[in-house]
Amino acid sequence: MSEDFQLAWLVYTGSTLVLLAAGWWFMRNWRWSWLRRTLLLVLAGVLLLPVKIPVAESVAMPVLPLYLYQVLFEENGAAPEVTANLVFAAGGALAVMIVWGLVSLLSKFRRSRRRRFDEDPYFKEQ
Repeated sequence: MSEDFQLAWLVYTGSTLVLLAAGWWFMRNWRWSWLRRTLLLVLAGVLLLPVKIPVAESVAMPVLPLYLYQVLFEENGAAPEVTANLVFAAGGALAVMIVWGLVSLLSKFRRSRRRRFDEDPYFKEQ
């Protein structure tokens, strides 16, 4: 990978992280924090994950910008491997958030049940 392309990736990654941090900052007072986390993780996944095109001497490019470029400017539309990478990036981020959400719901349920049994006088007498 050439130095110019490495510099371009560095600038792109830095600006995307700044954009995600700004999104987090403006959404920090949302009542549903799980929705904020899900949106930011999916955006990070589709904006930062690279895809390598099976063309000789091609370099890895971010999934979403490449997909949009191919949809808008190429005659045949988006390549199947780019579309599949976009779907798997977004789906993977959503799967991570689903697992995270289920674990947090389970831990909240167990914590509230434990607190309720600790405060119950009949349970302590047994």
